Amino acid sequence: MNTSTKIHFVAFLDILGFKAMVDEEVRVGSGKYLDKLLRCHQKCSDIFEPDSTLRIIQFSDSIVISRPYEASKFVQFVTSIAEYQRYLLDEQLLCRGGVAVNQHFTNGTFTFSAGLIDAYDVESKTARYPRVVIKPDVIDLIYPDGKLPVEVVKEDDGLFFIDYIGITKNRNPRILRNAIKNTVNSLKNSKNPSVREKVIWLANYSDAILKTNHTPPKFQGGSVL
Repeated sequence: MNTSTKIHFVAFLDILGFKAMVDEEVRVGSGKYLDKLLRCHQKCSDIFEPDSTLRIIQFSDSIVISRPYEASKFVQFVTSIAEYQRYLLDEQLLCRGGVAVNQHFTNGTFTFSAGLIDAYDVESKTARYPRVVIKPDVIDLIYPDGKLPVEVVKEDDGLFFIDYIGITKNRNPRILRNAIKNTVNSLKNSKNPSVREKVIWLANYSDAILKTNHTPPKFQGGSVL
């Protein structure tokens, strides 16, 4: 058995709000969140398993997706991730993540990976909002001329992320718009600043891509017109 590490694309995804869902499930015991998260787990397999080069590890609220590095397969890799993000959004769930390129080994039960460490660092230290951020050196490696594919958006903070709304906007657009509207409306007045900033970011993103009008006014009262 060959146990050497090889260069891979590696993505680390984290489903946001997982602890709150678990706490609610323990308190109420309705099965609502367990059923929803199990559906997401099964859908993840449906989306990624048809590509035999992809490897998936799911545990708790985290998902690791990897495939051997080929620059020509980058768009295919990020499009699959976008499809999963869209499925979560349709379920009114958000995720955050990172994509890296580095040495990686997994056999399904054991993982040894600099790529996973890099992708996790991007997710936990950089992504911040419900977006999957691509490590800058990946962009430099694949697109040294700076000409990005339409599947990637550059934000005003200088970071690049997978355009999951743009990639999937023509598939069941009514469901997409309703999911965004319901998610924003249910969380925009949250007393948790972290939750609120994430859903305001989603509103900004939707307004930019779909020309919706979900971003709430930043100022009210006083001399505000």
